[in-house]
Amino acid sequence: MNKQTVILSFWNPTPASPQSGIFIQDQAAAVCSVRDNVVFLRVNVLPSSGLLLKKEVSETAFFNNRQITVNLYSALWKFYFVNPWLLARIVANILRTRFPEIKPALIHSNVIFPCGIVAWLLSLKTGAKLVISEHWTKVGQLLQRIPYKKPALKAYMANSAIICVSDFLARQIKQHVPHNNIILIPNIVDAGIFGYRPKKPFDGANLSFVCIAMWKPPKRLDLIFDALRHLAAESGLGITLNLVGEGPQVDVLCSQSLPGNLAVVRHGAYLDKQVIASLLQSSDFFLHASDAETFSIVTAEALATGTPALVSDAGALAELVRSGNGLLAVNNPESWKKQIMQLVATGYSHETIALENRGRFSPEKVAASIINVYGETLDFFGK
Repeated sequence: MNKQTVILSFWNPTPASPQSGIFIQDQAAAVCSVRDNVVFLRVNVLPSSGLLLKKEVSETAFFNNRQITVNLYSALWKFYFVNPWLLARIVANILRTRFPEIKPALIHSNVIFPCGIVAWLLSLKTGAKLVISEHWTKVGQLLQRIPYKKPALKAYMANSAIICVSDFLARQIKQHVPHNNIILIPNIVDAGIFGYRPKKPFDGANLSFVCIAMWKPPKRLDLIFDALRHLAAESGLGITLNLVGEGPQVDVLCSQSLPGNLAVVRHGAYLDKQVIASLLQSSDFFLHASDAETFSIVTAEALATGTPALVSDAGALAELVRSGNGLLAVNNPESWKKQIMQLVATGYSHETIALENRGRFSPEKVAASIINVYGETLDFFGK
């Protein structure tokens, strides 16, 4: 049996936010599907009407492993969430009193705040070795803020490895953290769901687009709307935008007048992966505008289905999109208008795009890479 590992996450899907931390859940599932003696510990800090902290703890099977969910409820939830020292005491007490058999040799945390700092504080008491996966765009900001700068840096440096989901994020962390073992392991795209399906040939009259996000900064739905208005006016084609996700930008933009040949179909805040895959497979193009991206799973999912993409030249998006599978646009209206015209004028091989991205971010490949990091960490320390 493998030495015990705890995968710790504070970003998790909840009924109020079913998309939160899906990428972390996918990685945990991939690891737990092929490795034993793993505890996936999910901690949610949630709002409620009561001032006193209420704790709910539940356990379910997770492949051949365990998933423990700790829900912490309080009207003062923000105070708890920004206080990793207090969170570490709460988590340690729950483990000691309810799960004394959990004595991990390794804690794999996800995102430095508050999770990575909590994991570091737990390790000071348990002696567990540390690995962290980083997904967060705001790492640089955190490392410049008192009182979090010093503990965040200490937490990073206490980890045997810092796993980054993109080269862009790795470069950002290297600017602030003098760690000598920063590793690139991407997020997961399941090609079994996001697979290739031949698209209908262009009928000469209609084009369909799809965009998927939680529409608040740093996302830029305004650039997508401006570009599609321009395309509708210049081409005269019937344009349909399948809009997945809600947020303040959606209501503002959808309340504005649109050209008669531009239709926006709102699909709501949340769709199952299979439904998203079907939308991607049936759309001609994928659009994603954002001022910051550490990976962009939705872009990788689009490419896996063979759907050409127009995305912002920001963050890690340039690591996914190139001339053979789509285009990059600078985040201003002129660039987006120009590039969307170029996008629809370019011929793409949808099957080639899908083949190039099939298995690139597979659960099997990602799990093997993470487990290799576990092995190197535990073997190095002889634990």
